Amino acid sequence: MTTESTPPTRAARLALVAILALAAWLRLWHLDQNGYGRQYFAAGVRSMLGSWHAFFFNAFDPAGFVSLDKPPVALWLQVASAKIMGFSAFSVMLPQVLEGVVSVALIHHLVARRFGRQAGLLAALFLALTPISVAIDRSNNTDSCLIMVLLFAAWALIRAAETANPRLLAVAMALVGVGFNVKMAAALVVVPTFAAVYLCSAGGLAVRRRLAHLTLAMIVMTLVSLSWVTVFDLTPSDRRPYAGSTHHNSMLELALLHNGLDRFVPRWSRDPPLDGRAAVPPPTAAPDRAARAAGRPRAAVVLWDQTPVGPLRLLTPHLAAQMAWWLPLAVAGAIMGGAPWRRQRQLTPEQANVLVWAGWTSTYAVAFSFAGGVFHTYYVAALGPPLAALAGIGASLLWQRHRDGALPWALPAVLLITAAWHGYIDRGETTWQLEGWRGMLLAAFAGALVIAGTALWRLPRRRLGGRQSTGLALIALVVMLAMPLAWALSTVLVRPNVEIPSADLGKLANRAADLTDAEPAAPTRPRAQRLFEFLRANRQSERYLLAVPNALQASPLIVRTGESVMAMGGYLGRDPILTPGELERMVNDGALRYAIVGGPSLVPPDTQGERALADWIRTHGRRVDPVLWREPPDPSRPTTGLPRGPGTTPARLYDLRPETGNPQASNPGQ
Repeated sequence: MTTESTPPTRAARLALVAILALAAWLRLWHLDQNGYGRQYFAAGVRSMLGSWHAFFFNAFDPAGFVSLDKPPVALWLQVASAKIMGFSAFSVMLPQVLEGVVSVALIHHLVARRFGRQAGLLAALFLALTPISVAIDRSNNTDSCLIMVLLFAAWALIRAAETANPRLLAVAMALVGVGFNVKMAAALVVVPTFAAVYLCSAGGLAVRRRLAHLTLAMIVMTLVSLSWVTVFDLTPSDRRPYAGSTHHNSMLELALLHNGLDRFVPRWSRDPPLDGRAAVPPPTAAPDRAARAAGRPRAAVVLWDQTPVGPLRLLTPHLAAQMAWWLPLAVAGAIMGGAPWRRQRQLTPEQANVLVWAGWTSTYAVAFSFAGGVFHTYYVAALGPPLAALAGIGASLLWQRHRDGALPWALPAVLLITAAWHGYIDRGETTWQLEGWRGMLLAAFAGALVIAGTALWRLPRRRLGGRQSTGLALIALVVMLAMPLAWALSTVLVRPNVEIPSADLGKLANRAADLTDAEPAAPTRPRAQRLFEFLRANRQSERYLLAVPNALQASPLIVRTGESVMAMGGYLGRDPILTPGELERMVNDGALRYAIVGGPSLVPPDTQGERALADWIRTHGRRVDPVLWREPPDPSRPTTGLPRGPGTTPARLYDLRPETGNPQASNPGQ
């Protein structure tokens, strides 16, 4: 079997360069249409640019009032990019693009070193075209960084298992700890697989020594994982931001609950789905566009994927379309790459590699299938690398067995199964019909796969020369990639919902951006521009430009101005950060003058603290005439409005210190 110790040929090097270029192109083309991506994270990046204190504590706002609800490592990389290139939408998005391309290169290296260049190139190609990988790498969510870090950890783990090296095992687990500081508990799902691989593969060591190595590596992982969390929580609360999305101002609570059990156990989730509508984003935004053109309000934002929990969850067409197009090849890779699966004292290097990818797939699949709390569609991006690796191994081994005549039926059979699988995915959410471009496209590609598979199966080898067989196999490969590529392009040619990016081929039908997006693209003159001009004209020495109920309202102002805007209730507006008494002291100390009550909100205000703050502002503030600060409606720009949600109410601006002399305000309490 060819391994990476064999010097790559010029053709192999060119093929890898071409695959990396394809991956970069898919992730960069039309990237500007995504704006700043999720403005909540972009606001944190801009805030961290101006202060080491805000940088270290992962602050959402420049004044360090509240932190972001994710750990800092991925965002620190975005800050570094913005520091080098200047703060812009491109500098915020670029790190994720690079992380995605690096992940493609890592998959090639990890697969090729044991299963040959052909398998490595195929695995890299599959990951480059995985629709959800393209979608997440074109956003500023932290999943791209997590995947890259876990792939580096997999490299160290595989090397540790092959050489029985405890230092490399410690490096692997330390990198998992770094992953914890990228996305907390989501990084720990691979730990059982990593432990099993080392226990079953570290040759020449007694089981007791392997367990000792694992124990020390777990200690290293724990220390790295909890290092930043511990420093954050041990810092006095008045010298750091409030820990966002927590009830007790604790980053450990954030890790264990909001970013931990809340994702898996429904009873822990404080933030239920926004409504009872469909589990997934609508296949097209055309109805919503028509509603807005007719003057009707835009539909509420759907942020959570409510696909029913259960063992078949990831096999539903919508989720399978994100990452599982090569599932038949991946199953073949797991079976053939790990064979023979007989009892032995330790795994071979090839079996250890397969166990890494199969275990990675299985553990994340189980976690996502039974995650009964908050679940986003883009989480399944974590399954892209292992499925691509197994599919590359499977495709290469199937071709070798077919060419050698050992299993001449296996490759054609998998091609036929793949044709049926692609048909199930693409037509699973719609009524089966051949009318229209989508049905014809699917029929053409599935038919070509069936013909190629049948020809390879039914025609004797003596009637097919080497070139003919190779030609049919290449045709089958190209056709197999066509539907995933089309789905990936749906996130490139049409602006997706950057809050919860996912692929949907139906969007290509009308090329309409998703208007249910919680983060609309920034127009030339944002609707908040007049508000900012009013606040700037009337600002004196206040620390905060404005106080608003939640981060959804604060994010656009911070992104566009770099000013400190206080999100009184954190991300959703429900964090118990402020009491009316504390707000009053801040006003009396001259730290704050203006505050907004109402406005866009993803959830209804349902806590006593939220209502108490709003009541205090209405009672003690003087309402500012909307003519002075609100942008007039512009029917020529129907998509520039702020996102709507179940808690959205009319926004009202209040002057909390009217005695400073704003003669154009209304009466108090209005």
